[in-house]
Amino acid sequence: MRLPTIPRNMANQSVTLHLKTGAIDDWGKPETKDINIEHCVVQPQTIYSGSNNDRTIVANAVVFFYAGITEPLPALNRKHIGSELTFEDQNYVIQKVIDNRDPYGNTVWSYELEVL
Repeated sequence: MRLPTIPRNMANQSVTLHLKTGAIDDWGKPETKDINIEHCVVQPQTIYSGSNNDRTIVANAVVFFYAGITEPLPALNRKHIGSELTFEDQNYVIQKVIDNRDPYGNTVWSYELEVL
């Protein structure tokens, strides 16, 4: 059995990931590796945390990467929080990485990135 997924023609956005490598450059800044990602879904939206007048913005967009559709599908985990992503000439910082697994095989089915 296999989980359903979206058709490739519905994943028509592209982003550039600027993932931290863990190394530090000569000026004390983290080095990054740029990866151009094709066939993903970007949903610009404002996500709040809190209630009433005590709300804070926690994300400005959600980015979806799907196994078998997104090329290349990077292996992401919580160490990539704080890395950057560029979409339509706008830079975002990764705030949360959600790893969705296929319950039938425990492989990555998709990633959701909340970005600010």
